[in-house]
Amino acid sequence: MIEIRFASMEEFTIIFERLKEIPMQWEDIDPARSLFHAAFDGEAIVGFARFEPDERGALLGSLYVEPAYRKAGLGQAIVEYAEELTRQRGLAQLFVFSTEARGFFQRLGFVETPVEWTVQTIPHSPQVEWYVQHPHYLAEEVTYVKQV
Repeated sequence: MIEIRFASMEEFTIIFERLKEIPMQWEDIDPARSLFHAAFDGEAIVGFARFEPDERGALLGSLYVEPAYRKAGLGQAIVEYAEELTRQRGLAQLFVFSTEARGFFQRLGFVETPVEWTVQTIPHSPQVEWYVQHPHYLAEEVTYVKQV
């Protein structure tokens, strides 16, 4: 049975190294503020995502599911887990940056929104802060939001 929960610092280290192997962007991660949650099959990390709450919304980032676990609803379960974390913090909006998973996020109820609005709404997210410091990367991004 798959369990989704907060990743300990030791588990975060494993996730961080996995991000580099995949490869996925990792330069924008702040270990002190980027909260990682993982899906576990026993002791094995089979999926993960980062969660970055801000004052007016939260960011879901670094969503990844190991290939052997794809197409079984795990990605959706991780997103729904992040939605619940967002609600628990009293926030109503969950944002995501994605250039490749448009259809996935739209099927889950996310709506494309201007990048500028995302940056203004969650300016203290480590990922947003990094993008603001690297505008050439920000110019290539697409953002989505879901009211939770």
